[in-house]
Amino acid sequence: MNGLRLNSQLLRVPLYIAGKCPEQVCQELGLGEVIKLCSNENPLGPSPMAVAALRDALPQAHCYPGIVELELKRRLATCHRNGLTEQHFIVGNGATDVLRMVAQAFIFDGGEAIVDRVTFPLYALLTTMYGGDVIKVELRANYRSDLLAMGDAVTPETRIIWLCSPNNPTGLVLSQAEVDEFIGRLPEHVVVVFDEAYCEYVTDPNCVDSLRYVYQGRNVIVVRSFSKTSGLANLRVGYGIAPPDLVEYLLHTVLPFNTGALPIVAATASLEDHAFHRRSRELVQQERAFLYAGLSEMGLTCLPSQANYLLVLDPPLGAPGLVDALLRKGVIVRPMAGFGLPNAFRVTVGLREQNERFLAAVRTAVMDAV
Repeated sequence: MNGLRLNSQLLRVPLYIAGKCPEQVCQELGLGEVIKLCSNENPLGPSPMAVAALRDALPQAHCYPGIVELELKRRLATCHRNGLTEQHFIVGNGATDVLRMVAQAFIFDGGEAIVDRVTFPLYALLTTMYGGDVIKVELRANYRSDLLAMGDAVTPETRIIWLCSPNNPTGLVLSQAEVDEFIGRLPEHVVVVFDEAYCEYVTDPNCVDSLRYVYQGRNVIVVRSFSKTSGLANLRVGYGIAPPDLVEYLLHTVLPFNTGALPIVAATASLEDHAFHRRSRELVQQERAFLYAGLSEMGLTCLPSQANYLLVLDPPLGAPGLVDALLRKGVIVRPMAGFGLPNAFRVTVGLREQNERFLAAVRTAVMDAV
């Protein structure tokens, strides 16, 4: 690249490293069978209704998308009710694409974005990519977001506040009372983004209903995904919900045909697959409790997650050592150094046999180290 003029903002952006795939681990370590519990995927697979719709739509793969995106928006509006219309929705190539739209729309000539120090790293990456400054706020002692400190960090240069609920990687949610107070303090020049990719797994009745701020017309964008309970992570469909004027502005960041018709058709069909969604939620609730109990019995510290994963803090061997030991036993979990917790790892809730294998591998690894 000699002689090329490079984007200095991009050079500041660290590469996002996804969790390892089983095929890669099998090749590297010569293992025969590997289970993947690192990427928070649906262990039941994709929605059967989505698969059927995708199969029916495949003969149209040679065509550009038509009106399917509008149909998805209308169906989403029907699902959410409470006065929402298709003008309240924007569709992206995964929820991460919607997050990218927000960063591009508001971090364009500098400015600041406020994030938790421990959260999904993409918020900081996107802010840096578009030339903004990242203001990181420490979590409280109980690993929950400190909204009071976030509010105090707001300046005239603040453009975005990124909130993740349930937070990735802690799995903890924001409460209605604390967010009501927080939103009430914010000046009008700040956009609040609620990343709710895991919201369908939440059972806490005190969890914030972020859509009420959209109904109120506030500068709020709620981002959700079809990757989790619909099991469509590989099709890349996500969406944002915001007041129509905000959505209209965000549309300026959308590339032509940013999401194909086939994924959108599958996502739309998955909205009708109520039985599959119920099975997905029930499985996670049951197996999340099973994993939590098993890890706690071994003396390991886990946070009470509301998502489809658990965060394990300060394990024996240290997190890097235990993650490596599990990998050599054919179990992939996610180290959390890149999320701001160098001595923690995250494990996805799997099927019972996968969870039992994970717990057995942890037990063996810890005993081998004694």
